[in-house]
Amino acid sequence: WCMIFLLGMAWSTSSSLYAQKASDKIPNISPDEFTSKSGEMGWGTGMMVENTIFNDVFNKKLNLYQLLEKPVLIELWSLDCQQCKKNKKYLKSFYTQYDIHIISISDDNYPNEIRKQAKQLALPWSMIHDDSKNFEQASFADRNQLGNAKFILITPDKRIHSIYQSEREIGKVGVALQQYFAN
Repeated sequence: WCMIFLLGMAWSTSSSLYAQKASDKIPNISPDEFTSKSGEMGWGTGMMVENTIFNDVFNKKLNLYQLLEKPVLIELWSLDCQQCKKNKKYLKSFYTQYDIHIISISDDNYPNEIRKQAKQLALPWSMIHDDSKNFEQASFADRNQLGNAKFILITPDKRIHSIYQSEREIGKVGVALQQYFAN
């Protein structure tokens, strides 16, 4: 499946976006237990997202809130999705054209293949293997709000701007980015 979150926020921090090697004992995606939660947090349009910790396939640790000094685009995809592979060229264009971070998440059971594809395509953003399936757990990402989303756009105020339900809606994501940066 392909999903993209566009996350952004002016966030000042002195720590690095990419911390030291992640422990093998930690799931590759997990909510940050130290973030205070409020009733307005969730994964629906207009809601504020909770902080999330990612460990990518190259053992880099990412803290979502630390990435929010500028927009972040997160894609959920699958190795066997042909449209997802085609979308990589559009994502590269978005990455180059706009000042954003991109994170691609796959729950395929082949982290070596995900790593291989990232290298082959020379993708400059983080690739995450969702080994724990945390991202699709209702307790972590409310599937009633998120549905079967493929792309999600989140603005600098940590709120979800829009949700796209098909990997074929990559063009709509591009339009949303264009509109966001035009303002």
